Amino acid sequence: MDGEGSKPKANIDDAYAYLRTVKDKFHNDHDKYDKFLAIMNNFEARRIDKAHCIIEVRELFKGHQDLISGFNKFLPESLEISCGPT
Repeated sequence: MDGEGSKPKANIDDAYAYLRTVKDKFHNDHDKYDKFLAIMNNFEARRIDKAHCIIEVRELFKGHQDLISGFNKFLPESLEISCGPT
């Protein structure tokens, strides 16, 4: 989401690849994919802050650790979503 932290910054190709992954995962549940896009659009438009965005994505992707791990690539290490039991 921004360049905080010490890990390599994700690029636009990474973002498009991740969007394809999310779309493929929810090919039978278009509402979830649309909700993810809405969360990202709300963050981009500054209608929600980073913390709220992370909370919404974590809830939306509950049970999909692969998607959470993929989303973490765009977060500073200090804000990564835990993939462990909740």
